[in-house]
Amino acid sequence: MHITAEKIKEAAEALESTELKSFMFQEPTAGPLTRRRRSSRSTGRSRRSTRGTRRSTRGTRRSTRRSTRGTRRSTRRSTRGTRRSTRRSTRGTRRSTRGTRRSTRGTRRSTRRSTRGTRRSTRGTRRSTRGTRRSTRRSRRSTRRSRRSTRRSRRSTRRSRRSTRRSTRRSRRSTRRSRRSRRSTRRSRRSTRRS
Repeated sequence: MHITAEKIKEAAEALESTELKSFMFQEPTAGPLTRRRRSSRSTGRSRRSTRGTRRSTRGTRRSTRRSTRGTRRSTRRSTRGTRRSTRRSTRGTRRSTRGTRRSTRGTRRSTRRSTRGTRRSTRGTRRSTRGTRRSTRRSRRSTRRSRRSTRRSRRSTRRSRRSTRRSTRRSRRSTRRSRRSRRSTRRSRRSTRRS
């Protein structure tokens, strides 16, 4: 039997309808206080009504206890669920923060390695460019020296040719002179012989 508010109201109305008040207490009058006799029917009804009210109160108390226990259990379960959810959420956030920290560390390491590699590559390129510049300078100097040497050799060949030409000219002149002198001597001898 479930106790409801309607049943409690019906029991209260039954109590009011009975004549307990008139039997229990008598209004004060000028004469002596006397109690009326209770009929067996009215007393039985009153006892039944009181028992019903007691049962209803007990039922209400039990229902209130059960409701309070249910509310306490529900609150405990809800608090436990919220605590578990908060713990899980905090664990998830901690794991996510750890993952983000690891990812940031990895990105920093990768950026450092990339920057080191770029620095090394730039140093290598600078060294290579310096070496190429030095080699080009040396090649230019060597070409300039070779050109100078070729010019000097050409000048020396020209001078030698000039000197050989001069010597040949001198030798030719000397031979011509010697021939002329011979001719003149021959003529002079001939002339002396004739005379």
